[in-house]
Amino acid sequence: MARATPAFLLGGILTVIGVALLVVTDAADPFDRALIEAVRGRDVSTMLAFLGPITDLGSTGAVIVVAFLAFAAGAAIGPWRHGLIGAVTIGLAALGVELVKATVARDRPSILEPIIVEHGFSFPSGHATLSMVAYGVLGVLLGRSRLPPAARTVLVFALGVLVVLVGASRVWLGVHFPTDVIAGWIAGGVVVLLYASFTRSVSREPAEAAADADPAAPRSDPPAAG
Repeated sequence: MARATPAFLLGGILTVIGVALLVVTDAADPFDRALIEAVRGRDVSTMLAFLGPITDLGSTGAVIVVAFLAFAAGAAIGPWRHGLIGAVTIGLAALGVELVKATVARDRPSILEPIIVEHGFSFPSGHATLSMVAYGVLGVLLGRSRLPPAARTVLVFALGVLVVLVGASRVWLGVHFPTDVIAGWIAGGVVVLLYASFTRSVSREPAEAAADADPAAPRSDPPAAG
């Protein structure tokens, strides 16, 4: 996995750049229009109505809460600095999204009447990007925890489903193009991979590093004084 990580990172970055080029040249418009019209079709739209409240789980307030949870998880799981790095990563990702939005300057969709009104530029979706980063970082920390393997799998899977639903909600609500969401997912995934790789390389005490590599392994007690 360590050898594959740079390839995934490069591939993700190039994909986001490619999607951005499709957006600025309007080449993505037919794809976006077709998917938006499909999602907002009468029968499909009714089935997706549950996405309305879910979108708030990718809001700035929710992401801030997750950043604190990531810090707390790092402090509880150890080493605590992994949680701190995770919280900082989420904050930097939020700044990065705003910079890219201002650079691409894509207007919000006007294909159909939006269900809610959002202001600002559209590409990439901040909800999709930041939910991927926030819940992804939390997933990395939980995946490295000493919880039972089945519990770790269920929690990480649930976080992944949540990220997908948050992104889908933005298209259904009519406030983002599908390519905004896709680019946000990919960009967020790159950030999570960078976080996971960086925290693996952070220097640790030998015993702590061994426990991190195998979360189920018991930690040895510190030697008695004297």
